[in-house]
Amino acid sequence: MSEEIANASTNVPRSMLVSILLNGALGFSMLIAVLFCVGHVEEIIETPTGYPFIAIFVQATRSIGGSTGMASVIVILGVCAVIAFVASASRMTWSFARDHGLPFWNYLSKVEPRSSIPLVSILTTVTISCLLALINIGSSIAFNDVISLTINGLYTSYLLACSLLLYRRLTNSIALPNPYESTPKIVTEGNNNNVTGHGVINLTWGPFHVPGGFGVAVNAIGCVYMVIIIFFSFWPPTTPVTPATMNYSVLVTGSVILFSVVYYLVYARRIYKGPLMEI
Repeated sequence: MSEEIANASTNVPRSMLVSILLNGALGFSMLIAVLFCVGHVEEIIETPTGYPFIAIFVQATRSIGGSTGMASVIVILGVCAVIAFVASASRMTWSFARDHGLPFWNYLSKVEPRSSIPLVSILTTVTISCLLALINIGSSIAFNDVISLTINGLYTSYLLACSLLLYRRLTNSIALPNPYESTPKIVTEGNNNNVTGHGVINLTWGPFHVPGGFGVAVNAIGCVYMVIIIFFSFWPPTTPVTPATMNYSVLVTGSVILFSVVYYLVYARRIYKGPLMEI
């Protein structure tokens, strides 16, 4: 989505920093308020509603109407978050399909001419999300496995980016920006044997980056943290482990990785040339 933002190298990092500070402060304040209002923990855990936060609201307000209003705020925030998630996921699906990196890329990469939005990618993302949500009707354990899969999927994608950045830092492969160059230098097929068909931009630090050894430490700590999270996201939630309580997200993740490798080796390597660059 950064492609649709003017001066993305500056505005996107600023938006991320402001979002972290604002949401972190509000979330921490809300957490303190909720913890101070927690009454009988056993009643909250065993609430017949199935949602402990509703029980906390009831204990704090002693009013069904007030609790309903507060729970409605949570629902509205969840709906707004879903809209943002769908926008982000559909844009990533469209951009990867545009680069010929997904099956059926010729359909997923289409843009609706009247609205200039990737309608096919949006409908595909929404349909898959709704179908996955229906799993909870048949089995809550299977649905929890899907939730666990989203956790390790997200953190795996973060780990790939963070580890590659750490590698580039350690090999000193990212140059400092040249103040005398207004546009990035383009490496084309004629002067780089590793490029086939599409131009590649030399890696250069943008306006926002953590320099030197402190940046290496931040990336290294981030990689270690994400490895721990990914490792434990595959574990079952309870012991002893039975076929009904087993966390099968490791099986699904392995299947996705295996399918992706086979798809690339059999077909995608002939059409996928890396991210496309528009000048």
